[in-house]
Amino acid sequence: MFFPSKKDWWMGIIIWFCSAVSIFLPIFSLDFGADRLADIGVATLISIILLFLVGTLLIWIWFKTGYWIKESILKVEFGPIKKEININEITSIRAARNPFTAPALSLDKIEINYARFQTIAVSPKNKKEFVRQLLMKNRHIKADNHFDDFME
Repeated sequence: MFFPSKKDWWMGIIIWFCSAVSIFLPIFSLDFGADRLADIGVATLISIILLFLVGTLLIWIWFKTGYWIKESILKVEFGPIKKEININEITSIRAARNPFTAPALSLDKIEINYARFQTIAVSPKNKKEFVRQLLMKNRHIKADNHFDDFME
């Protein structure tokens, strides 16, 4: 079952603004006259390519962030970054609202503790069903009080 990431409006502004600047600023700052294109240096060309890649990466993250629950695996996708977690290794989940980096596009997150001292935060759009699916797969997961009504 696939759970797309919840997306905060302010996160969208940041990602789309940075993407637009990264992709379009180098293009519009170049003088495309026939005699000028030959003067583009290697450093400028590398800068343009790197900025384009950063902008593309941000758009990829925006459209391809989500979470799959398949059998006993939680698969986290954050653009090109993918991580698989064995649901049987999850020890606890709790609600979290931290601004730190995570494969999530919202501050409304679920912090998942798994294996030995491993933590990841995710932000599924449908938190209730996501938590319910995890708890169905692994009844030993300790959930904080915030999720009590999810377990019905």
